[in-house]
Amino acid sequence: MKLKLSALFVALVVTAVPAQADWLNAVKGGVGSALNDTKESVKTAALNTSVRTALGLTEGKSTQAAIAEKLGEPASKTEKDGKTFWVYDVTLLSASYPTLTELVKTQEAAQKSVQLSFKADVLDKLELITQAK
Repeated sequence: MKLKLSALFVALVVTAVPAQADWLNAVKGGVGSALNDTKESVKTAALNTSVRTALGLTEGKSTQAAIAEKLGEPASKTEKDGKTFWVYDVTLLSASYPTLTELVKTQEAAQKSVQLSFKADVLDKLELITQAK
């Protein structure tokens, strides 16, 4: 009986180890992915804040009229779900805002646009977006 219990214990441990290893690898992969996502999210938020500062815009305060006077007419304007969206080409803006050029060099500036979303007439959010090809 003692031999059978020992054999059973060894069998359970041996079969459980690969399952535990798979589980640990899955957890490790999930945590690594979450950390990478968080790192990219923080990086993107910091870059958006830097662009907003370089352009001298303030969410919740800057109006469409003031932005149009400062930046000129946007490349495009759209309406969706009660919000207005304006898109500016980063390359064109950087001609007037040299700080912006430095900020977006690492972000493939030629492929980025600044998207402004408005609630009513006031800037709600500024973010860099990748231009559609």
